[in-house]
Amino acid sequence: MLVDLDGTVVDYARTERAALAEVRRRFFRMDHAEFLAAFHAANEPLWAAYREHLITLAELRLERWARLGAPGGVAAAFEDALGRHVALFPEARAALRRLARRFPLALVTDGLADVQRAKLRRTRIGGFFRHVVIAPEVGMRKPDGDLLHHTLGLLEAKADDALMVGDSPASDGACARAAGVDFCWVNRTGAACVPGVPVHRTVSHLGAV
Repeated sequence: MLVDLDGTVVDYARTERAALAEVRRRFFRMDHAEFLAAFHAANEPLWAAYREHLITLAELRLERWARLGAPGGVAAAFEDALGRHVALFPEARAALRRLARRFPLALVTDGLADVQRAKLRRTRIGGFFRHVVIAPEVGMRKPDGDLLHHTLGLLEAKADDALMVGDSPASDGACARAAGVDFCWVNRTGAACVPGVPVHRTVSHLGAV
């Protein structure tokens, strides 16, 4: 079983809100709502461009702050805050413990490697996984199918026998489709299906997998 991190195991919305609140207090004079709107307007198109191989993570981490006219040091401060403020979903630890007893688990995550490693250290969930694959550490990114093929090779498993569990159809679902792996969508918000992304199963939280 292949498991995504942010939005699936980690409550990324809560984690990001806390990190952004800290950064705004330290570096910006914007109203809170105005700051959040400006950040997401800059950040989300850049992640879409990253998935399309139009920019690198190194460019993304700086460009999202450049678009806000941020002073130097904001990118590093935000990334540090993400690691310190990381929060798991309430059911995540028990769900991982149960799943790890039944299946060989591998964590498959994208994003800045230092940030993802910091989250794993702080939450102490790494022990549930046979392998931890952070996409940029292996020169790949979601939604490329090769990322899951690489992970399946580590597990000595076949695509037909695997399941990708994640919250993002555009990232996790498309990655699973490209690799020929079934996709279990952790759809916490009741969002509509994304055309062209097959979903083998939909659950409302990780504990239902």
